[in-house]
Amino acid sequence: MQAVVFLNGRLPDIKIIKKFLHKNTLIIAADGGANYLKEIKLSAHFVIGDFDSINEASLAHFKKKQTVVIQENDQETTDFEKALKLCIKNKVKGITVFGATGMRPDHTLNNFSILKRFYKKTNIVLITDEFAVFYLPKRFSFNYKSGETVSLVPMPIAAGVKTKGLMYPLNNETLEFGKREGALNKSDSDKVSISFKEGDLLIFRKHFLK
Repeated sequence: MQAVVFLNGRLPDIKIIKKFLHKNTLIIAADGGANYLKEIKLSAHFVIGDFDSINEASLAHFKKKQTVVIQENDQETTDFEKALKLCIKNKVKGITVFGATGMRPDHTLNNFSILKRFYKKTNIVLITDEFAVFYLPKRFSFNYKSGETVSLVPMPIAAGVKTKGLMYPLNNETLEFGKREGALNKSDSDKVSISFKEGDLLIFRKHFLK
């Protein structure tokens, strides 16, 4: 099963969102993300959160639609975490997240931290207007357009990083948050390969969906 999770950040164009909505896709709104779903007249299977961001009209709307509404007041976890735990409980194998960036930088950075805690449990990708953002497995290759941005951000360290197909290659090097990142690199091939030995490495690559 695949799922899409709507957070309360900056959402990509509706045309991009619709590319991820299929017949059997589980749709989950995390708190204020439900306001957007109501606005674009999109149904949800679940609305979950502590409900400090969802407005009364949206809450009433989804209750009337018989959406499963789950209020969790636990302040030790964010609405994003609550949504991801719900996905794992429902044995979701792939999760696409909208609204994880923008609005507030502290929320954005915290969402990258939450993503780090969960990415080894299931496949999670954050989608913005331009980029797909996710943590890399130790070896990863993908087809790409030459001359396009590829950013690698260690969280906080990635050791033994090697790349092929990038303008500024890395050869068994260490990246460390606050010391040396691999941001704003560019592809010089139609295929990019990345590997590393230890740590956690976040990638920002263009998805070319619009």
